[in-house]
Amino acid sequence: MTQAYSGPIALRDKLAHVPHRKLNAEVLAVSVEQATAEILPLIQARIQDLTNTST
Repeated sequence: MTQAYSGPIALRDKLAHVPHRKLNAEVLAVSVEQATAEILPLIQARIQDLTNTST
């Protein structure tokens, strides 16, 4: 199993501060999948909140 960075913030930090040639593509792919799974429900909930308050 491929290891992933410890969350969306760690992924952002790696992308912002580590030279891209030093990043492992498999680790990045798994990290993006996990970050998406963590962040997407939060975005959807926020959109729902905005929709409910604007009506």
